[in-house]
Amino acid sequence: MTIRLATRPDDIAAVKSLFTDYLRFIEDYLGQSLSFQGTEREFADFPHTYDALWLAELNGKPVGAVGLKPFADQTAELKRLWVSPDARGHAFGQRLCKACIAGARAHRYTRLLLDTDRGLNHANAIYEALGFSDVPRYYDNPMDSRFMALDL
Repeated sequence: MTIRLATRPDDIAAVKSLFTDYLRFIEDYLGQSLSFQGTEREFADFPHTYDALWLAELNGKPVGAVGLKPFADQTAELKRLWVSPDARGHAFGQRLCKACIAGARAHRYTRLLLDTDRGLNHANAIYEALGFSDVPRYYDNPMDSRFMALDL
């Protein structure tokens, strides 16, 4: 089990594939598109919308990822946390979030934002355990999402 910064071309391709899996899952789960987040531009310009990407591997196979995306001034977003269903139960979600938090600090961000669906209980529990707390809606999102922040 490893978590590492995705820097090599094959790492970047693996993260993009995992993020595509995430997008399919979440859009099916929600029953609507996330295009309001600019996903078409994000994937066309991948990985350039991110400051950093982390990749989780299990037995050498890519199974999870998360991204650190600039938001404004000294604030970034934790984006697209995803662990493949066959790799769950190994604390990859928590470990990926911790890597992203450390990366945000290394990039000298002072605040980390995220949005999630209230029904994703496991993800919400991870965010709460890591110290994220609820904040008002911070961008134009038409869904009933949960918005959270962590002061770094």
